[in-house]
Amino acid sequence: VELEVFLDDSLDEGQIQEMADKIKRFAGVQDLTFISKEMAIYEYKNLFKEKQEDYFEVLGYNPLPASFRVKLAEDYRNSAGAEKVFKYLSSISNIEEHDIVYRREYVIMLEKHLNVAIAAVFIVGVILGLSALLLVSNNIRLIILTRQRIIETMKLVGATRFFVQMPLYIQGVIEGFLGGAFAALFLYALLRLAEVEIPGYIVMDLRMYMMLVNLGILLGLSGSFMAVRRYL
Repeated sequence: VELEVFLDDSLDEGQIQEMADKIKRFAGVQDLTFISKEMAIYEYKNLFKEKQEDYFEVLGYNPLPASFRVKLAEDYRNSAGAEKVFKYLSSISNIEEHDIVYRREYVIMLEKHLNVAIAAVFIVGVILGLSALLLVSNNIRLIILTRQRIIETMKLVGATRFFVQMPLYIQGVIEGFLGGAFAALFLYALLRLAEVEIPGYIVMDLRMYMMLVNLGILLGLSGSFMAVRRYL
């Protein structure tokens, strides 16, 4: 979510710098980039990929205005946050509301669909989490049944409850770790593939991959604990 503030050609360097300082002071602004009139032409030509030199030569001057490109802080990257930044920018002298451009309707629509998608993913995640618990629990149950004679023998010779249970817990942790690690690798590959199509817009914190692995371990341990409590 970015806002662009177009500047009047009559502003001098001092006024532009003063405006930049005021914009940077607002908590909702993470980064501010000044786009000069020359840079605007360069971006225009790159965007349309066609030879536009003739148009500017016919005009005899550069009609594109200088501007500030405002990158929002993480907590403000939503419709409500963008609106707060918009109101702050419009309160600065030499900036009118019509000089500030951002895709308000698009941001609202995207946020609305994003909330629906997050809810759907959460529901699917809960179902998959319960499925993982049941799969691990069922696997540990089968191990208990196939090793029933060995377990009974271990108890007869004095094995403690903890000694009998520990291998089953380890089994669940290993299964959970492998599942979490596979999920993390799959997600990493998926994001790298998506980044080829839309470069520069996908950022994933490395801690998320660690969370997946830890969640897998937790589900594996929980599943084995359920099976041990019920069947052993």
